[in-house]
Amino acid sequence: MKGLMLKDYYTLLKQLKLYLVFIVILSVIPNTNLSSIAIVYAAMLPITVIAYDERSKWDQLAAMMPYSKRELVFSKFLIGYVGVAVCMLLSLGLQAIVGALGGQPFTTETVLAIILTSFAGLILLALNLPFMFWLGVERGRVVFMVLIAVTVFLGMMSAESAKKVLELSTITPEMLIGIGALAAVAVNVVAITVSFKLYQKKMV
Repeated sequence: MKGLMLKDYYTLLKQLKLYLVFIVILSVIPNTNLSSIAIVYAAMLPITVIAYDERSKWDQLAAMMPYSKRELVFSKFLIGYVGVAVCMLLSLGLQAIVGALGGQPFTTETVLAIILTSFAGLILLALNLPFMFWLGVERGRVVFMVLIAVTVFLGMMSAESAKKVLELSTITPEMLIGIGALAAVAVNVVAITVSFKLYQKKMV
C-alpha cells in the first residue's frame, strides 16, 4: 500500500504544489463558501490519478505486481481521504488565524460548515469513484460534473443551513458532526465494496 501511495503522490506532485497554493489562497479569505470549493477540489484528486493510470495502462502493469485488487482500489479512496482531511485542517487553521488577525470571530457555524463540507466531500468521493472504476474517467466525467455541482451548491449553503438548524432545533453541533460522520463512513464502506467488485469485473 505504501508503494501505491508513493506512486500516486509522485503522479500528483506537480499538481499538489499548485493545489496547496490554491487551498491557502481560498482558506485565508474569510468566506466558508470558498473553503467549500477547496475541500471539494481535494475530493477530486483520485480522479486525476485514475486518469493518469488509464493513459499509462497502469492496470495491466499492476496486474503483474504483488498488489491485490483491493489495495489498488482502496489506495484511490485513501488519496481522497488524506486530501480532504488536510484541506479541512488547513481551512480551519488558516481561517482561525485570519479571523484573529482581522478581529473577526471564528464562529461555531464556520467550524461546523467546514467540517460538514468535508463530510460532503467524502460522500462525493464515495459516489463518484465507483462510476470511474466502472465507466472510466472519460465516460464517467458527466456523472462527475453533476456530483461536483450538487456538492458545491450544498457546501455553499451549509453555513446558513447549519446556523438555522442550530437556531430552530435542539440538535447540537456535536450531533450534526456525528450524523455527518456516520453518513460519510456508511456511504464510503458501500462505495469501496462496490468499486472493488466493479474493478474485479473490469480486470477479468
